[in-house]
Amino acid sequence: MGSSHSATVPGSAKKAVAAQPAAQKPAQTRSGRGLGSDPAVSIPTGRAMWAMMAMMLGSNLLASFNQSLMNIALDQVATDFHVSLSMANWMVLGFTIVAATVITMAAALLKRYGLRKIMLFGYVASLAGSLLGFFSWDFGAMFAARLIQALTVGLFFPVVTSVILTIAPKGKGATMLAINSGAIGVGLAFAPLLAGLLLTYVGLHALFLIPAVMSAVLLVCGLRFLHNVYERQDQRIDVVSVLLSFAGLGAFIFGLNEVTRTLVPSLAFMAVGVAIVALFAWRQFHIADPLLNLSPLTHKKFAAGELLMMLGYAGSIYMSLLVPLYLEGTAGFSAFVAGALLAGPILCYAVSCFIGGRIEDKHGIWPLVPAGFLVILVGFVAVEFTSSQQLVVAMMLCVATSYAGVGLVFPTLKAADLDVLPRELFAHGSSIHSTLVQIAGSLGSALFVGIMSADVDRLMASGATKAAAYASGFSHTLLISIGILTAALIGATVYARVRSRREGQH
Repeated sequence: MGSSHSATVPGSAKKAVAAQPAAQKPAQTRSGRGLGSDPAVSIPTGRAMWAMMAMMLGSNLLASFNQSLMNIALDQVATDFHVSLSMANWMVLGFTIVAATVITMAAALLKRYGLRKIMLFGYVASLAGSLLGFFSWDFGAMFAARLIQALTVGLFFPVVTSVILTIAPKGKGATMLAINSGAIGVGLAFAPLLAGLLLTYVGLHALFLIPAVMSAVLLVCGLRFLHNVYERQDQRIDVVSVLLSFAGLGAFIFGLNEVTRTLVPSLAFMAVGVAIVALFAWRQFHIADPLLNLSPLTHKKFAAGELLMMLGYAGSIYMSLLVPLYLEGTAGFSAFVAGALLAGPILCYAVSCFIGGRIEDKHGIWPLVPAGFLVILVGFVAVEFTSSQQLVVAMMLCVATSYAGVGLVFPTLKAADLDVLPRELFAHGSSIHSTLVQIAGSLGSALFVGIMSADVDRLMASGATKAAAYASGFSHTLLISIGILTAALIGATVYARVRSRREGQH
């Protein structure tokens, strides 16, 4: 799900404004031209500010739509292109690997090229990827389209929050961040609904029409309303780090996605991926201009909280990818009906984000975070029972319960994690958070869809019906997810209680 993934919750808005690093502080309005051919650096006011704020919200809406575009289409991709679910899942995996790699570059790119160029490039990339997807002639062409679309998510998610905090009127930062989370939530909720409508009544390629139109509109508006709000710097982009990030994530995710099919080669790919990621991390501490400043991870509270966040996000990925496969493959619903059934639960997530933020502001993370994980776990256990009985309405109520739990956990942990960092590391911590969100999405998608795909192929080869095979694979992966969430609940309880006690002593 994309976020709410990148937006700081309202309770941390004031700190976020204060924590802008020196290199990212907006320059005073001035006349003339900026570096290169960019317009002058300025902070828009009045109508210009609100127009640019609308551009930022629209940009994150586009990014969240692009990210969730294929969540409900994996079964259709496998059917149309005659590939396995595991192969079809690369429409999601490839996207998130590229997005995670670009997120690590976003801060450096923003410094070097300025906000206006970054945003306009993002719109062009989304438009180009969407048009290629619409006209794609085979699986490879559509896969390439998804990789191009991913550039937009990688650029927009880490940049938009910082811009909103910079240009928001005094005292309105928290409100605008809440609206930003709502815009992303709307994109997440309506993407499966609209995607399902197009899949059912038009076809797979038509999915790309919506982001194409959104991208074109934002591109035209951006040429008029976007302003550079940060001074540009001669920031060096470490190409070696970019290659290491992409190769390490790609190798590990490829191995994880295929581990149930070819065990030894897959484990080898995973080992190589871990080694390359370790080399990437080592390099960030030993070069003058790191692509991603990893120093926030040396703060134990931040690292522990981010690990718990990744487990919670993996739970939401399970629901957004595997629940549609169950609804289409086992229950026999059309993609449109499946998307409509998912819209309500995802809106529950958006609402609970606001509720969790308000509770966290007043009472901290205890007992909010453990309670959130407990809600997710209870929902998953109930889904296991209701799905086995094919009680679809009851099952979707349980899915909504789990989504609400994710909303309580996800933004709360982000705010709490960033709160433990020194101000000068706030922006770097936010970038790490956005990167880990994409990695968690890739890991969850590869693990769960990979296992379900292997189960489906094996059972159908032995004579099982598609509905029975999908039901068995769904149950198998759900039990694995329940085990992971049980461990996360235990860890969250210890973490939140210990931290609450220590902070209460000060």
